[in-house]
Amino acid sequence: MKRLFCAALVLLATGTTLMWPRVASAADKMKVVATFSVIGDMVTNIAGDRVDLVTIVGPGGDTEEYEPTAADVPKLANARILFMNGLNDDFEPWLENLMKQAKFAGTKVIVTRGVKAISAEDEHPTGGKPKATTLDQHAWMIPYNGIVYVKNITDTLARIDPANADTYRNRAASYTQQLRDLDRWAHTEMAAVPTAQRRVLASHDSLQYLATSFGITMISVNGWTNKSEPSAADLARLTDQIQREHVRALFLDSITDPRAMERISKETGAVIGGTLYGDALSMPDGEAGTYIEMIRHDISTLKAGMLRN
Repeated sequence: MKRLFCAALVLLATGTTLMWPRVASAADKMKVVATFSVIGDMVTNIAGDRVDLVTIVGPGGDTEEYEPTAADVPKLANARILFMNGLNDDFEPWLENLMKQAKFAGTKVIVTRGVKAISAEDEHPTGGKPKATTLDQHAWMIPYNGIVYVKNITDTLARIDPANADTYRNRAASYTQQLRDLDRWAHTEMAAVPTAQRRVLASHDSLQYLATSFGITMISVNGWTNKSEPSAADLARLTDQIQREHVRALFLDSITDPRAMERISKETGAVIGGTLYGDALSMPDGEAGTYIEMIRHDISTLKAGMLRN
């Protein structure tokens, strides 16, 4: 040991450095960008610390209303992979301009390819002349689709970074099993709610995938985005509807102004049963800090509220 130490001193004195084993730093890792918190959490579960991940719209953020800043440009400029949701241009409307500003030259991945998507007509049939198909962007809200997201993310990571492919695939297999278990649990929970009681009013129309999967009639104050506030006539119509249909389960949305829902609750006597998470995770220590925690929270909260109907 003494000889090694002396040799090191000689090498340093002559300007020569020892080749010690090097610990991988953030600079050595593949740089990856996720557009919003749900995709970011999925990437973390699949890649762990093997990538340098940046999530543009973090916990609690409204991806649909997000306004990029100058700090977002270098994040994307240096990225090897960009994972985005797609399906509907209203969800990440700022992304194309940001990519142009950043001169993004990496791989863009739409993680929703292959999901079972539902359209506006599926959710709210109007009949008459067929309209252009508009897909609901919130496909991640059912674990079945979440598994497709995971596959698309995993396949891309393994292809771009083959040295870590086995790690990505092994972690993805474990995570996918967790999502299958989550799906089974969700169906068991919802089965405990009588069909006639599966009616809710929510602040924001982000949970229609859950509603469709579990036969829930979901009325929403706002549509797929929060770009417009409901009018007095809209609120009056909703108030009449929930009184007529005896809806007692009202829910706030984590990214939506609660005042309209509070007014409806006051006028109808219906109780607000909690906050639902659709467009964004909560902070890590909150009710919905991960994708799995978000689905568990929403299912549990919906179940408790609907049993009051």
